[in-house]
Amino acid sequence: MKERFVARRVLNIVMLLLVTLLGTLLLSMRYERYWDEQLVYLLLDAIFFAVLWFGLELLRARRGIASNRESTFRRVLIGYMLSWGILLAGSFLPEFLKPALLIAIVMGVFGTLEISVTVGIYVSSMLILISEGSMQELVFCCLMTLLGSMLAEAADRKSLALWYELILLSVSTAMPGLFYYLTYREARIAWLLFGALEGLVIDFLFLMFYPRLAALKNGEISNLLEDILDPAYPLAHELYNFSPADYAHAQRVSSLSARCAALVGADEAVCAAAGFYYRIGVMEGGAIAANGVRMAQKDCFPEAVIRIIGEYNGDLELPSTIESAIIHMVDAIVKKMEVFDAETIANSWNKDMVIYQTLNDFSAKGLYDRSGLSMNMFLKIREYLVHEEALV
Repeated sequence: MKERFVARRVLNIVMLLLVTLLGTLLLSMRYERYWDEQLVYLLLDAIFFAVLWFGLELLRARRGIASNRESTFRRVLIGYMLSWGILLAGSFLPEFLKPALLIAIVMGVFGTLEISVTVGIYVSSMLILISEGSMQELVFCCLMTLLGSMLAEAADRKSLALWYELILLSVSTAMPGLFYYLTYREARIAWLLFGALEGLVIDFLFLMFYPRLAALKNGEISNLLEDILDPAYPLAHELYNFSPADYAHAQRVSSLSARCAALVGADEAVCAAAGFYYRIGVMEGGAIAANGVRMAQKDCFPEAVIRIIGEYNGDLELPSTIESAIIHMVDAIVKKMEVFDAETIANSWNKDMVIYQTLNDFSAKGLYDRSGLSMNMFLKIREYLVHEEALV
């Protein structure tokens, strides 16, 4: 699939840069740094941002963000803004109580392990650099960032939740006291208490909010698929205004495709969404598949949906997934039935013959050979459509 310009993704990238520069300026003002020092800090921001941008694009290309190359980086931006907010608030805490662990967990929730480590280490390093902290404090923040990133990456495993809580509490309690001793060669019980208190707070936040945020993260694509099927969604509303008949056709293909997907164990949500927008390109005339892809990309649809739209009717590409094959079959039969209902008496024998002949011709031509659709799946879907009353 070709890369293309997406305004919303560029806007999020620009916002990431602005948040980075603003956060650094606020830290510089907090510690009353001279203008020449601030300029150097901003140049460091520019270098970091170039690396961050490259990393984000690499993850997007590899489907590492929301399993979707069409990602707009919106979730990453939200986590990034929260991280800078936590950092600025944490700058008022003592040296070994800086919230590096919490920042890493937040970025892990909204991003990935790579993003969490990169952002966590950079923002903590900038805080220590601008505040003229010690080498021990830098090591402390780096270790806490690594720990938080790893915990955030695997925290969706509920069976290990108790271990996460214990690890968070024990590390948060021990680390400040250990690094305080390494720095000042003096042991103080107060630092253990401070660390334990901070650990309890992070444990509480982790326990209360992480499962919900992780569920949102894991369900990002599912939520998007639900959104674009809402009748109030702008593109769906536009299709209805364009042609109520095409809108009704889209609804029938969407519903039947989802049922067929459930029958053979395919992705129902993808079939429902891609089935609805399968021939959205008809609104612009000409090449339906190419127009549909362009419209879907403009709205940042999930890549699985865009790929199926691009395989409309097998004009440009043959179906490459089971879901695409299902939608191709259903759309073809629905179109036949729409003509069938208008010109022929809708008796069962005629309907069955049309479905058998149409789908058997597709199979004989090898239209589904690349899709992974097995003969058993094909036969199940064919028989379901033959007996589906909604087609009449």
